[in-house]
Amino acid sequence: MPDILGKALRVKNSLRDLAFERIRRRRLSVYLGSERRPWSTGYWEFREQSLQAAVQDESLLTTFRAGNDLPKGYGHRLDARIIEIPWALSHVDAQPGSFLDAGSALNYDFVLTSPALQQQKVTIVTLAPEGHAFWQLGVSYHFGDLRKLDFRSGLFDMVCCISTIEHIGMDNSMYAGNADIARRGDPAEFLLAVGELKRVLKPGGKLCITFPFGRYENHGWFQQFDAPLLDQLVTSFQPSEFREHIFRYEPDGWRRSNRQDCAGCEFFDVHESKQFNSGSAIDLPDDYAAGERAVACLVLHKQLQTISN
Repeated sequence: MPDILGKALRVKNSLRDLAFERIRRRRLSVYLGSERRPWSTGYWEFREQSLQAAVQDESLLTTFRAGNDLPKGYGHRLDARIIEIPWALSHVDAQPGSFLDAGSALNYDFVLTSPALQQQKVTIVTLAPEGHAFWQLGVSYHFGDLRKLDFRSGLFDMVCCISTIEHIGMDNSMYAGNADIARRGDPAEFLLAVGELKRVLKPGGKLCITFPFGRYENHGWFQQFDAPLLDQLVTSFQPSEFREHIFRYEPDGWRRSNRQDCAGCEFFDVHESKQFNSGSAIDLPDDYAAGERAVACLVLHKQLQTISN
């Protein structure tokens, strides 16, 4: 009887996966045949396809790692994940190590199986369970608050925190329902999370962290960092080595940029547009920004020895 039930379950799952794949292809076809407006039907599928191609493209990862100009038209009408994820993977060391994804931005099967992570023991920590978990790939999932991590000090060789730090201390109910952990606190509490990410790093380990950048904005569910907040983050970490990469969204795609040119960049909150809110009169902007118009990507190395105050 167990063998029969197991076979029936495998058939059921196979049919379900086939149905999902047909839906995915249909939605992607709709998007490719349209004017490719962000967040319209098929956007998620096109975004995922673009990300999958990016993380498998060694020449692109080399471009990110070397700080060279991006290919013309790269990430056209896509949000900042098309920058942040391949950028972060380009900084993963080749040797085996322990790797923490703080925020679960890398929780895609094609990212977790990408060449960059082949030698890494991956742990993911986030507020609430994900819709998909890849336990079969050896990934460890933990649920909790970045302001108080349940890991011993010096556990990880590398920590990656992609577009998560800007949500600390803000209203995170859209990610974790009505749990106490999701309630709004103090925006300055992101510094507590920075301290925890540093604590769980081994001496000499590195933190790769990204967040929306430009003019300071408080959207309730996140805050967009400006230069003073960026500097505050770096100062609180006290890195032995620090590298800063700024990227800017233009109507023809993403480009490498700098603080000065991105100081006035504004975030387009699609949740307030008619794309998500039928009662809204706000449409997509003329540049078709999907969200961030600039993103800061930082590499912070932990000192080999603790600096005493």
